[in-house]
Amino acid sequence: MKIVVIVRTRDETKRIGKFCESYRDADVIIVSDGGSLDDTESIASSYPNVILKPFTERVELNNGYWRNNDAAHANHLIQEARKLDPDWIIYDDCDCRPNYLLKQDYRDILSTSTERVIMAVRVYHWNEDEWFPRFSSPTGQYEASLWAWRGDLNFSFIDNPPAYWFALNGEQVEKNDLRLAVGVKDLMPPYCLLHYSWNEETVEYKRKNYAESGFIRDFGDPREFAGERSPIEEWMRE
Repeated sequence: MKIVVIVRTRDETKRIGKFCESYRDADVIIVSDGGSLDDTESIASSYPNVILKPFTERVELNNGYWRNNDAAHANHLIQEARKLDPDWIIYDDCDCRPNYLLKQDYRDILSTSTERVIMAVRVYHWNEDEWFPRFSSPTGQYEASLWAWRGDLNFSFIDNPPAYWFALNGEQVEKNDLRLAVGVKDLMPPYCLLHYSWNEETVEYKRKNYAESGFIRDFGDPREFAGERSPIEEWMRE
């Protein structure tokens, strides 16, 4: 069974090593860097299962800022992954990685799955010692989102700034539609993905960057919209 992990990067020195370490036993990790000025690529290339596939397209913004188009960047990764004829493709952002239980079991989960898509719950951290329960379970129940799919599925992404939509066979697909179209397995806690994008430094950086570039003028603070924080629980560790 061949597992290919794909991840977009740009200036991810603080995170790329931990991401690659989380998937050390994947067959291949494709890192597509969008123009880092730090050590992202050199750190990534130190892992023997990493292949670098740079992404050079830029979207010019205000005041000299620029960004990579998220959908085009992700589609570039999917195209590169499918060239390797994988049984499974795992896709996530560089600031999100599996907890220790999922890390030790994901190969077994994929190899025994009769479904074609695997969804997992993301636990949204504040720093590394707190999390936002309501944001991970907005309806009082945990909600899983796309994490892995069989390599023969024709997944892609459709641009919808500031993010993107998922598409199957070129058509936008919602979670419920996907469940009808293909078999979906939901991984629930204690399996989860740990999302580390939020702390005071990153929130302030994004607020300044997005406002000055004009990309997102009203970027919110998760301490204001994501609910109360709680100490992380044992199963949320790496």
